[in-house]
Amino acid sequence: MHLGHSGKPCPSGGYSRGNNASDDEDAWEDVEDDGSPPHLARPWDRSCLTVVHTNGVHFCDIWYCSCDGSEDSHLQLMMAGLFPVTTKSPRTAFTFQVLDDFIRDDVECGTTAMNYYSKLQRVTSNAFPHAVLVSKVPFC
Repeated sequence: MHLGHSGKPCPSGGYSRGNNASDDEDAWEDVEDDGSPPHLARPWDRSCLTVVHTNGVHFCDIWYCSCDGSEDSHLQLMMAGLFPVTTKSPRTAFTFQVLDDFIRDDVECGTTAMNYYSKLQRVTSNAFPHAVLVSKVPFC
């Protein structure tokens, strides 16, 4: 997904202007194979963003605009309809649609954030809902 320039690649190239930390900080960590299917494993690439939408949890390659005067990465995500979990080096974002859907479920049905996310895990992978990334950030 290319941010800025109407979805086309940034003519300045690159995927960020140093908005994200380097890959070196995670290089030393041991990663254990948890036995989950490969399509549910989060890629370690820093350009990969975990996107939570009404149809499940997805991993998307994000290419930020790096033109002079372009907005910070978290603002570029907001302009694309994605609400980043953090403002510095965002790695996870919720679509505005999933946030609106959760509010409707909460107000009308009394659905808790945990139950709503459990539903999204099952929508993502009905066979392996336990293997879907567990969000560490509440919806509220």
